Amino acid sequence: MTQPISPRNEAFLSFVVDHFIETGSPIGSSTLISKYNIKWSPATVRQELNSLMEAGFLTQSHVSSGRFPTEKGINYYVENILNVENSPDFGLQFLENKYEGIDGTLDHVISAASSILSDFTKLAGLAMLPQRNTLRVKSTKLIKMGERECLIFLVFEGGLTEKTYIRLAKPIRDSQVERIGGYLNRLILGLTIEQVRKVVLERIKRTTTEYNEILEKVLRISSELFEKERKAGIFIEGKVSVIESLNFGDSSLYRTIIEILEDQELLSNFLKSVVKDGHSKVFIGSEKGMPRGFSLVAAPYYKGNSYGSLGVFGPTRMNYSKIIPLVNYTAKMVTKRVNGEITE
Repeated sequence: MTQPISPRNEAFLSFVVDHFIETGSPIGSSTLISKYNIKWSPATVRQELNSLMEAGFLTQSHVSSGRFPTEKGINYYVENILNVENSPDFGLQFLENKYEGIDGTLDHVISAASSILSDFTKLAGLAMLPQRNTLRVKSTKLIKMGERECLIFLVFEGGLTEKTYIRLAKPIRDSQVERIGGYLNRLILGLTIEQVRKVVLERIKRTTTEYNEILEKVLRISSELFEKERKAGIFIEGKVSVIESLNFGDSSLYRTIIEILEDQELLSNFLKSVVKDGHSKVFIGSEKGMPRGFSLVAAPYYKGNSYGSLGVFGPTRMNYSKIIPLVNYTAKMVTKRVNGEITE
């Protein structure tokens, strides 16, 4: 935990961070005095800046250059100085209108959230679907499609549905479909995906009945779902925008950003931690486990009893005062949308 600094130190740190976010450039004491109408003497200003450097909040590329914030400094600024409004200031009705025209399926709403976040910030918008691994099966349905074809529906809490087409080795009668469907409901109702795998596997080992072929298909479906959820795919929009936002001469940073955006497991781990903690979080550079030079602002949303998360990813000099309330408000809008509180 970083120790608090004096109000005067906080004021100067705020000036330097604000300038860096606005321009991407360091700031010298003379520019700082004129830009922010500071009444203290140049010597006093330099003394304050030096104390912030000694504390690790500021740095400079060489002795005669201006100062810019370190990741530690930006973290302190966001956690202790920044006054974040509850709602973004660009027009809430406009954001609400964006969601009113979106198709009601969960995938479309969550995908649209990542696009909207990217559109408003010109950075990368991220959104992760609710995790099915923690959800329980609410109902199952087996539908006969042909002599040897069926559709299996697994419906989870919150309305998430997984459907799979299966082809059977032997013909199946209508009476069997009804009987097996009822058996399946009794067997796995109220179980998580992991529990479904264990229960179905144990039942296949113990008995040989007309149910086994269907059970084997359910086992395959649940295993594939479990593996897919473990990897936790996410929607990412605005990859080009975040690359264009970089204002650095070091080409390795461009390679880094591409690698990060292609590494869904890395990003999903941060989004999962937001779901686990149940509140919005800001990850700034290596201070919070992110790759150096980059930040993620994320917030959870929920559908029924299941939680997902969304956020904005970009360089550490992103405009936190606008992005944090935007992400929080978008999470609230998504929650309302997927729970039917916003209608067409």
